[in-house]
Amino acid sequence: MADYGRGGGPSDRDRGGPSTVVVDSRSPVFEAYGLRDLNGHRKKVNAVAWNCDGRRLASGSADRTIRVWTPEPHCNVTKTERSDAEYASHSDAVSCIEWRPDHPDVMASCSNSKSDTNIRFHDARTNKQTAAVALSNEKNQCLSWSLDGFMLVVTTSADELVFIDTRKMRKQRQWSMTGHMKMSEVRWGPTPSMLTLALDDGSLRISPLNKLDAPIWRLASHASHTTCLAYSKDFKLLASGGSDALVSLWDMEEVICLRTFCRPDQSVRAMSFSADGAWLAYVSEDGYGTIDVVSTGTGELAATLNLKSYCECVAWSPAAQVLAFGGDDTKEGYGAVSLWAPPKSAAS
Repeated sequence: MADYGRGGGPSDRDRGGPSTVVVDSRSPVFEAYGLRDLNGHRKKVNAVAWNCDGRRLASGSADRTIRVWTPEPHCNVTKTERSDAEYASHSDAVSCIEWRPDHPDVMASCSNSKSDTNIRFHDARTNKQTAAVALSNEKNQCLSWSLDGFMLVVTTSADELVFIDTRKMRKQRQWSMTGHMKMSEVRWGPTPSMLTLALDDGSLRISPLNKLDAPIWRLASHASHTTCLAYSKDFKLLASGGSDALVSLWDMEEVICLRTFCRPDQSVRAMSFSADGAWLAYVSEDGYGTIDVVSTGTGELAATLNLKSYCECVAWSPAAQVLAFGGDDTKEGYGAVSLWAPPKSAAS
């Protein structure tokens, strides 16, 4: 077991984040990697997201706040790291954060709660909320920006997609699933005019924006509920996770399944590609949580992080080989963001 650094929290006392992590590194690429915490949240961290240039990291928590950090891209940090800003605009737990893909300062966030149905927008230059778009009384579950940043799509607990025009900051249109199908997640891609949906029948559905009822592809990925999905930065690779404990990796140029990865008997919660698409990290429900890092090229299991606190979010930086994930301290219940990063000599 390796103890790792602690940052500053809401008080000056020293405390842990997602506690001790047991790392099994099977690849020389990650042998020298280390872990450290960014402390400050008072409750569990539900979401982590990097901005488009990889300089800022946002975290959303059950304490109803969003914190923005400018972390060093290595593990050899000795000083206390504090967040640059804290946003307290939500009235319930923050469940999802997404930075605008073409703008390093603008982010959107939501709460998976009927008591807070606003989609909120913040600007890191002013550290203020810039807009709030009120939706219906359904829970807002997932956000995804269009590639040009002009549109934001929201999935709701009523299995609807709500499209927000981010130039006018108002709801543009709404689309509902037909039949008894349930949506888990939505992502813009693999082209600017398509959306990819993760569905509870184990499939991925890829449809043009103007014909969401007429999918171009239905990818059979899982034997049961598809729980999450992710695209590589260049949209050439698509990954999905399921409640069947499988991760499926797809080549989107040929639209074929390249390989599958298995975490025995454990549902997959979240996933993220590294900036170069060479690595895929995914969180599964093994104990409090396990993060596996696999090679997309060879299928090799490169590293496993056995967590000692509950985790359901993971994100690779788009600019460096740094992995962020969130959780809480099992002893005191505080939330923290953890960074798994190379040593300073390798990062520079």
